Amino acid sequence: MRRLQIGMWHEFSEARWEQLADDHISGMEISCYANRAAVQRVSDFCRLHQVEYGIHGPVLGNSGYSLPLLNAPEPEVFHEALQQITSEVQLASLYGADYILFHYPFYPTFQAPFRPYPRLPDVERRYSNSQLSRGLFKERSQELFEHLSTLQLHYGQRIVLEHDFFGEYEDILIDQFHAFPDIQFVLDTARLDITRRAFPGFDPYAFLDQIAPHVYLVHYSNVFYEEHAFTHHLPVLALHEHDDNFGDSLAYLRYLATSNQAFHLTFEHQADRISRQELYQVYQQTATLLEERGGPVLNR
Repeated sequence: MRRLQIGMWHEFSEARWEQLADDHISGMEISCYANRAAVQRVSDFCRLHQVEYGIHGPVLGNSGYSLPLLNAPEPEVFHEALQQITSEVQLASLYGADYILFHYPFYPTFQAPFRPYPRLPDVERRYSNSQLSRGLFKERSQELFEHLSTLQLHYGQRIVLEHDFFGEYEDILIDQFHAFPDIQFVLDTARLDITRRAFPGFDPYAFLDQIAPHVYLVHYSNVFYEEHAFTHHLPVLALHEHDDNFGDSLAYLRYLATSNQAFHLTFEHQADRISRQELYQVYQQTATLLEERGGPVLNR
């Protein structure tokens, strides 16, 4: 059955859980915890209350929000990233996490032309094709997926990859999930919409058609656009569906749910932007949408 989750980053609080979680919520996603004892407390709570949880790497936050550079052109940096992933997967496997998530590609990889929104990664935090050619990106991707498959089998720990910006290398990304179906995909509806707005020629629905069978989890939130900027991680409200100032996250979810009846969903939004009543309405509307498309939602 599908699982609806809330985010519980940096620390776990039973009071915060009670504030955010109604009967539709049967999971959480954690990241950047202070120490192993804090992760153990989450694991104990989830086991006691029959709640699943996943981890958005890094497991621990003692080095900040540090994501491994999974497609680094420099061999030593790339292999350091593989070592970082190995340590993270091993750690996650000790605490019963349903999955551990990394970003791929990372750094994001894209090329001109694109709309230069201020919140897009700057030149110091992205790769261009002059830094990372198609051939090298494909080589790095194949080695990465081979490594992940081996890790997943060895540790018995599910590994999922959330897309970042991929520019002209969309086909290579999709091909890896076809070639390694044991490594599953995380769709971020807000990033998908930003990609549509920022990169000419990108078709989000054609992308969804290709990647749908591999989606294990959706990160669900929306985007508000101004002329030269955007605000993301917003709750997806039905009243915004036909407002051009907002992204199409609800439409993407509806489209994906028609062809994939099994993925889980994390509300990756700033819940405090809306009232508790509105928040619970978002949960209900999301559960109803998914159930109407043949994927029953687990209730607590």
